[in-house]
Amino acid sequence: MKKALLILIVISFTLKIKAQTVSYQNSTILENADTMPEYKGGMDDFYYKLSQIHYTFLDRMYGCQGRVTLMMVVEKDGTLSNLKVVNGLSEKQDEEILRVVRRLRKWKPGTANGQPMRVLCSVLIDFKLIKS
Repeated sequence: MKKALLILIVISFTLKIKAQTVSYQNSTILENADTMPEYKGGMDDFYYKLSQIHYTFLDRMYGCQGRVTLMMVVEKDGTLSNLKVVNGLSEKQDEEILRVVRRLRKWKPGTANGQPMRVLCSVLIDFKLIKS
């Protein structure tokens, strides 16, 4: 019995070293996985699609620019959940970012110990005005 408990403690300690976890709504989300999630079209395609996000008229007119952080969870089946814009430019721009990201195809899920896992990801998006 003591040996089984010791093995269980060692296994749980080993898992924590490989991946940090976040508890969210009674489920585990990894911040770092053995294999991180990847967009099925490739990350270059993902960043290209993000670069096509419409810069809203009012944000351009008022000179709003800066770096926006998009937080999301890539689920075990490759879908996205818990999408949230952190430090957004405006409510309308945040809505546009979320609209575009929701329409993208599925991801290849991240893995830990060879099993698909929920992984928390953050993406930085820069909005910069070009002087004409």
